[in-house]
Amino acid sequence: MIVVSDNSVLSCLAEIGELDLLRRLYGKITVTETIRSEAMHASAPEDLRGLFSTAQDWIDVIPDEIPYLEETGALDSGEASAITLAWQHRDNSLLILDERRGRKVASALGLSITGTAGLLADAAAAGLVDFEDAFLRLSQTGFRLSAEIVEALSAKQGNR
Repeated sequence: MIVVSDNSVLSCLAEIGELDLLRRLYGKITVTETIRSEAMHASAPEDLRGLFSTAQDWIDVIPDEIPYLEETGALDSGEASAITLAWQHRDNSLLILDERRGRKVASALGLSITGTAGLLADAAAAGLVDFEDAFLRLSQTGFRLSAEIVEALSAKQGNR
């Protein structure tokens, strides 16, 4: 399976000190050159820039497939590149994406998707993080997630 991550997820995980969860959960992730460039931008979290400053054996960086899918026209280039890459491997891919518009497009295309919250819930279920602590740290970053979603994820974990 190819696991494709968008930059927003990488940034969130960097902000809470959990970038390594991607490697621990999936073994390897794939990003496009556009996403790598976003991760190296001066405004990106320092830990994320550091991660991409040297080659990592668990991160594949591949050239963008241009043009992007027509359905991604209203999205930013990072989201469009991630969705296009996941679409190319649609029978064997997982797309990790947070933005609502991008998730709507990916869902309409029938792609398997998760986001930062789902990834953290999976990591908690695997015993890699404490659910409550991970979501507390995530909420302190300004990440927007409804209380209902956190409650539902918590209930799935058996925390409530």
